[in-house]
Amino acid sequence: MDVPAIRIENARTHNLRNASCTIPLYSLTVVSGVSGSGKSSLAFDTLYAEGQRRYVASLSTYARQFLERLPRPDVDLVSNLPPAIAIEQHNSVTNARSTVGTATEILDHLRLLYAKVGETFCCDSPVEAGTVQSWTERLLERFSGQRGSLAVALRPEEPAADLRERLGREGWNRLLDRAGNRIELDDIDDGRLDRERADLLSVVDRLAIAEKGRSRLAEALAAALGRGFGEAIFVPLEGEAVAVREGFVCEACGRRHPTPQPALFSFNSPLGACSACQGFGRVAALDLEKVVPDPSVSLKAGGIAPFATPSGRSCQRDLMRACPAAGVDPTRSWRQLGARQRAWVIEGDDDWYGIRGYFEYLESRRYKVQARIAIARYRKYDPCPECEGYRLRREALEVLVGGRHLGEVSTLTIEELGGWLGGLKLDGGRRARGERLLALLEARVGTALEVGLGYLSLARQMRTLSGGEAQRIQLATALGGGLTSALYVLDEPSVGLHPRDVGRLLGVLRSIRDQGNTLVVVEHAPEIVSAADHLVDLGPGAGREGGQVVAEGTVEEVAAQSNSPTARLLAGKLKLERRFRPEASGSLRIEGASAQNLQDVDVSIPLGQLVAVTGVSGAGKSTLIRAVLVGQLLKESERGPCKKILGGDQISEVVVVEPTPPGRSARSNPATISKAFDGIRKRFAATAGAKRRGLAPGWFSFNVPGGRCEPCEGSGETVVDMQFLEDVRIPCEHCDGTRYKPEVREVTVNGLSIVDVLALSVQEARERFANEKTIGPRLEPLCRVGLGYLTLAQPLSTLSGGELQRLRIAQALAAGTPGALYVMDEPTTGLHVSEIQVLISCLDALLDSGASVVLIEHNLDVIRVADWIIDLGPEGGPGGGRILAEGPPAAIAQVEHSYTGAALRGEFG
Repeated sequence: MDVPAIRIENARTHNLRNASCTIPLYSLTVVSGVSGSGKSSLAFDTLYAEGQRRYVASLSTYARQFLERLPRPDVDLVSNLPPAIAIEQHNSVTNARSTVGTATEILDHLRLLYAKVGETFCCDSPVEAGTVQSWTERLLERFSGQRGSLAVALRPEEPAADLRERLGREGWNRLLDRAGNRIELDDIDDGRLDRERADLLSVVDRLAIAEKGRSRLAEALAAALGRGFGEAIFVPLEGEAVAVREGFVCEACGRRHPTPQPALFSFNSPLGACSACQGFGRVAALDLEKVVPDPSVSLKAGGIAPFATPSGRSCQRDLMRACPAAGVDPTRSWRQLGARQRAWVIEGDDDWYGIRGYFEYLESRRYKVQARIAIARYRKYDPCPECEGYRLRREALEVLVGGRHLGEVSTLTIEELGGWLGGLKLDGGRRARGERLLALLEARVGTALEVGLGYLSLARQMRTLSGGEAQRIQLATALGGGLTSALYVLDEPSVGLHPRDVGRLLGVLRSIRDQGNTLVVVEHAPEIVSAADHLVDLGPGAGREGGQVVAEGTVEEVAAQSNSPTARLLAGKLKLERRFRPEASGSLRIEGASAQNLQDVDVSIPLGQLVAVTGVSGAGKSTLIRAVLVGQLLKESERGPCKKILGGDQISEVVVVEPTPPGRSARSNPATISKAFDGIRKRFAATAGAKRRGLAPGWFSFNVPGGRCEPCEGSGETVVDMQFLEDVRIPCEHCDGTRYKPEVREVTVNGLSIVDVLALSVQEARERFANEKTIGPRLEPLCRVGLGYLTLAQPLSTLSGGELQRLRIAQALAAGTPGALYVMDEPTTGLHVSEIQVLISCLDALLDSGASVVLIEHNLDVIRVADWIIDLGPEGGPGGGRILAEGPPAAIAQVEHSYTGAALRGEFG
């Protein structure tokens, strides 16, 4: 019997050239090919986009008006398409309030657990909930067989006459003094009532405490607590009176605690957030290391950085005038000043407002942009002293489960949380209330562990995660949801995973498939590609040279093809090659790094070599290199702490290739991002035709008014609103889609108009303008990373993840200077093995120029060709943060207790 399948016929989205393929249902299909070959165009912009469009089209007209109108993908037919869900490799979260705990919904379940089974503690003792039922039991247990009175205090603010009238009207005619003596209301005048009000109680009931009178006692307690606004007093005939309080009130100190509810344990709710930091867990503080960047400079020579700026000159003069009276020598360096003198400069006195006073003045003028910029430039963040960084108010942190408050539990990694939940022991009533919640929590935690997220703490901010980590969080949520008969489209889920964890990820993908779902995965990792049930390979090249299905079928069928880079990869014919550099030109030394999970790490980083920093996810790679090394060298506000860094004077600058897109605006393109467009516009403006027409360089830009077509504002197309249908985009009838006015298009350079030049590929433009210093050299880095096929005007919004990654690297190549330190975080993301070879060649060229390169990398092919490896581990989270091994690849492969060594030995397949 034929297996049912999704059929795509003649897809033409972006660079796809009538691509047709079959995707079997209920299987794991991998879409492979070089970056820019059309993988994402097929999987996301055609398959997923059509699924979303059909879903929106199925809704009512009323519902569709509130949703984004989705265009129909340029494809002839997509048949047998299930409901589609996209899990993209992109972390769009920028909110500091979003954490791993909130994104995985584990924290939501924990909040419910604490609200249902948590115990409130005060004065080192549990606080019992004061209810009519609980107080009935307590009084019966303590005063059984005794008689006494249940009374409430008199209202202090009520006038005596009004109080007497109200008590008489309501029938409460008996009073009681603190000695237990009964007083009739009619026997006391208003004067005495007013004077002795604080010592008098209004009797609600006199009763004998006995089991047979349980119902009367409960009724009396309900009445008393109602009259006393939650507070009453039981006065026995013999013995001390007992305060009866409704709610969570400490019997030792009388402090009232809020009733536990989920909102109390949320730092995103006013009920639970710490009032000092508003639930952020940190507060802004003055960074004195930025205020005094060089302690060897004197106060007079501009040692106080904010006073050395034009806006701070008046403060510098004030400081110089105040120094003699304070006994401070302004010609001495900051390092030579005593502790008391430094304190005076910072805090000030009656004659000098101090550095802190200056910034307090700026705080009062935050409505000005300049003030906000100055404050941000010299600001750092410290843990909130009120909540100690836990984000929650004091009352929430006094509720414990298993001896821990929610703030402590939030600092656990997901793996540690699983162990804590497994060992949690609840007594009878709490077990009944929390059993179901514990089962749900353990299932959520187990799913997160399966996708390799065990090293992440619940408190980790989502905005600090890589795209791959954010995608795996979505994957864990999808697996925990239990959907069936759905289509999941994933973008490189193996990104950021150590080879040890790729097998575990494959198990998760197969679990989703075995639930009756269809998976389409865009992937480059050989381990994932070779494990596919079905393979669709696009190519043969990128951009205009790609967009075709060069092979599809089983892994064996695709491997037999001859014109496919993926086939050569599966056949073992693609291997990275490079010339090793055994000698270093120097070294950077990090001592005592203790940020995050780093355990007082000391490590040397060779200069002039290709250094790979690796280890399992969460071992501390990014913390060591990005937060500590780069943060300290650049003196960033949130740099990681360490004792010292030696050798920083050996590098000329630090160039960081961030794992974030350089911009995906439809108006940004290779010409603008490389700054070559500036040279192109100036070249056109320098022609005789432009001078004759009075056209300045700005007239040749489609982003500003002047020479651009104003009806379409330089976009080249017009959007037609189709009401409830998707918008229709048509070429602008005024400029015929060229973006420019006629008089601008008439100006030519070497026979080419500005429109013709923007239609050139990067490689063609570099060759035509090779002698133009502001054009050709600026396009050279793009060609070096293999992006010469892109057109100058191709919007960055149409580029694939791999193309954007190479664009970031090209920007870094253009920015660097000899002696620079290049730091790259997962630069192989989105790249095919054949393109990684191009990347390695570019890195070798940097090394030849005298630069140094440090890669944070998991790709085993890159690790094998590195000159030096720094391996952290052995596990992620608290189980990591140590240097397991340092040395060349051959030496690391011999280390027994290293997962990287095991991968180099081939133990993970």
